[in-house]
Amino acid sequence: MDMDEFIKDRNEAFISMDKDKIIAYCKKYNVKIPEDETIFWAGVHKALCNMYFLKDSPVSKKQYDESYIWLAQHGYGPLITGGDE
Repeated sequence: MDMDEFIKDRNEAFISMDKDKIIAYCKKYNVKIPEDETIFWAGVHKALCNMYFLKDSPVSKKQYDESYIWLAQHGYGPLITGGDE
């Protein structure tokens, strides 16, 4: 797998917040897509929150804040590692 292409595709899909683009990305890289709509969007928002802290992050502070708020409003935390604190 070409990691540069994977990261580029990931960034474009998730930053877009376009469900069809995100699903196409998931299918291209064999990522399981949750059937539950809320779980799907929780995963997207968690991914964006975690991408925000990457070096040279493509995620803006505004996007991070919007995702963080969405997660909090739906009973989730921003961490992917299992903790929802």
